[in-house]
Amino acid sequence: KRVFRLTLRAAQGFIDSIFALMNVPLRCPDYSCVSRRAKSVNVSFKTPTRGEIAHLVIDSTGLKVFGEGEWKV
Repeated sequence: KRVFRLTLRAAQGFIDSIFALMNVPLRCPDYSCVSRRAKSVNVSFKTPTRGEIAHLVIDSTGLKVFGEGEWKV
């Protein structure tokens, strides 16, 4: 949900689609069940800050590295 910035309903459909494509006989929990359970879970995301931050962009054409005011291949 956080990685792809999806709503709970969209995340449920996304996961069900992935399971179907992989021929995995599982179903994602209903979005309302996940919503109720998420209220009682306390998760903190910590990101290490070491040195200068690098920005990478991945799109359908490949990997691009952004730096020095221009795109580099």
